[in-house]
Amino acid sequence: MAATWLAALCLTVSAEEAVVVDATKQLFLDDYLIAAKENVTRTIHPVEKYRGNPVLRPTEPWEGGVAILYGSVLRDEGKYRAWYYAAGSVGYAESDDGVAWTKPRLGIVEIDGQKTNLLIRRGAPEEPGGLPYFYEVFGVHRDERADPSRRYKMGFLSIDREYRGEHEDPFHRGQRRGLGVAAGPDGIRWSLVESFATDAICDGGTYWMFDPRRGKFALYGRTKHVDPAVLEAWGESDWVRRYYWGRSVARVESTDFVAWDVTRPARAPVVMTADAGDAPGDEIYSMQVFPYESVYIGLVQVFHNQPDACHLDVQLAVSRDGVSFTRVGDRRPFLPVGPVGSWDRFNLSVANNPPIAVGDVLRFYYGGRNYRHGPYDGDDRGESFGAIGFGMIDRDRFVSLSASFDGGRIVTRPLVLRGRRVHLNAKADFGEIVVEALDAGGNPLARSTPVVQDGLDVPLEWETGGLLEASRPVTLRITLRNALLFALWCS
Repeated sequence: MAATWLAALCLTVSAEEAVVVDATKQLFLDDYLIAAKENVTRTIHPVEKYRGNPVLRPTEPWEGGVAILYGSVLRDEGKYRAWYYAAGSVGYAESDDGVAWTKPRLGIVEIDGQKTNLLIRRGAPEEPGGLPYFYEVFGVHRDERADPSRRYKMGFLSIDREYRGEHEDPFHRGQRRGLGVAAGPDGIRWSLVESFATDAICDGGTYWMFDPRRGKFALYGRTKHVDPAVLEAWGESDWVRRYYWGRSVARVESTDFVAWDVTRPARAPVVMTADAGDAPGDEIYSMQVFPYESVYIGLVQVFHNQPDACHLDVQLAVSRDGVSFTRVGDRRPFLPVGPVGSWDRFNLSVANNPPIAVGDVLRFYYGGRNYRHGPYDGDDRGESFGAIGFGMIDRDRFVSLSASFDGGRIVTRPLVLRGRRVHLNAKADFGEIVVEALDAGGNPLARSTPVVQDGLDVPLEWETGGLLEASRPVTLRITLRNALLFALWCS
């Protein structure tokens, strides 16, 4: 029966649909590479939180008990550098290993005659480096293409609370809101570039990346979008009617981080919003996006806005173009809130930069708070504490396709293999994975020796037949028994 099913499948696909597989890894966050699968489960692998978390906590009176990411953690100039939210201001810290941090008192901002580790203080535009409409930091990016005097770019939320005019924010009447931009030579000294580079975003939780495939910056920022069909699917709820704000993510582009393709309020295209698969009241608080191998990965901050919940965790999304995103699998958290007794109990936000590779491990720095987001109206509110920690996954192991001992099969779309070796990232040390290469009629060309190990890079050996680099497509049939598959590529 399985052979008949496969033959029918192979006859329905054409060579024109072939996907080129080269040294760029094909991850299985979506079904892009897959024509069919049978008895296979897609599983999200949450980050493993570092046991010593939080690694950076509020220790200074000017941090007000909250030191979190919104901000960035970069490995830069031979060390780790963090720009973080410190009671509304921009705090700065350094580390040799990303675990033990120091807060240098640079003296840029002084409070009560004391030097601090603050770089910019909210509400103090008259101070050195002050920014007139600064409200909170989004993050910091090092741009190697820029003039050395503007090597570092900072994005922040600008708010003019006494505004009347054509740029008035429709969601916050009497205000102008948007992306502020500052720049500097070293990440320490900052000068204003533009207070309102674009008004297309209206609040915190805004992220950006430089997309090398497009040669542009892509900004993913807060907007509001309420889909009547979603409200209808959720049904009548007094809580939703009163408190659903419609937080969503819009996207704009720029070649220089100053001139953006959309600048008017509420005009940017929405790329991530709540849908009928979410719990009633859920909102998309933010989405941090970064290119990773063959895909764009989105870290989606979801605000579970229910009367007995009101917490924020982080889900995974995937895109092939950086514009159209789908959330992965069953939407279980990739970065979950902590359990009772933890520092990151109710409210998580991720750094405004891709994960940092440390050997074969990816580190995701994030901010955690042990107090709830409003409008929670219960007794379990938490306390005003926020700090920074990190979680880890092994390289490429965001999501797996797996099968138990009864076996599962994956049949790929036609592939053009640009290389002499096929590699897997797989866990099969207590099971096995067998890969077969098939021609367009489903006839076997090669069969691999069973993979029976756990490895981030497992080159296939061919038990029968073999593969040579060629332009003609092949289809791979992958059989798993008590095993997990994370990625596939060629060399």
